[in-house]
Amino acid sequence: MLTWTFVRHLFILLVFSSCTIVDACAQYRHKAEADIAAMTPAQRVDEYADEQAYHKYDLLDQQHENILRYILRDGLTVLPRIIEIMNAYDPTKASGTTDHKGERFDAMWMLLGAVDGRVARLRALPQGRQAMNALARAVDRMRAAGYGKKGQHEWAEHGRFDSAVTALEDARGANATDEAIKDTLWVRYKLKMSNKELLSFSNFLIARDPGYPNWSQTYDIKDYSRVNKAGNPAQVYVMKEPERFYQAYLQFKKQKL
Repeated sequence: MLTWTFVRHLFILLVFSSCTIVDACAQYRHKAEADIAAMTPAQRVDEYADEQAYHKYDLLDQQHENILRYILRDGLTVLPRIIEIMNAYDPTKASGTTDHKGERFDAMWMLLGAVDGRVARLRALPQGRQAMNALARAVDRMRAAGYGKKGQHEWAEHGRFDSAVTALEDARGANATDEAIKDTLWVRYKLKMSNKELLSFSNFLIARDPGYPNWSQTYDIKDYSRVNKAGNPAQVYVMKEPERFYQAYLQFKKQKL
């Protein structure tokens, strides 16, 4: 599983070695927070896309996090615009990759992961499934353009394709939030779950509350109960408020008996 902050940083590192930095700031400048707050949900999605298109090379730039805070408050109302931007990306056509459509598409699978992992599970909701279908169609278009084959080195052909596929797989199954739940149950309660059981528990939670990803925020810790051969502890995300997940898991286990 990939966290979306990690994915963004991985993207930056991949493209940094092969792309020349242009004077993007002349094309796009950060908006003040008051301006972001005054935007519509669709406008904030566009602002997030522009941030990815023009400032993706700057590891110290936290503007995307500022915009994301508002987008997460917007919740599912951002999905129609996300779908439109994903639909505009078509690498099988010359016009389908111009005007930073590829970079804007990158921003959209990142946003889908954020909504799926911090607002509500997309596969449980009609508008969420529409967004997942839009991402699936984009993946199909990338395959039709020849992306995803071995030996490719361009970001669009392997990095963008692989990341989009991973985002879709996470939305269809257990995502990074589910992994945090799994790690929480182990770290706090010494309850061990297989990946198969984790998916079943995810489905159990979805059936009761598709919004379970927003039950608690996460934070990262070092788990010294799991140490690798080099003696380093596992670094995992766990829930700040674990009790609700624990009680839900106990209900889940009773149902299975």
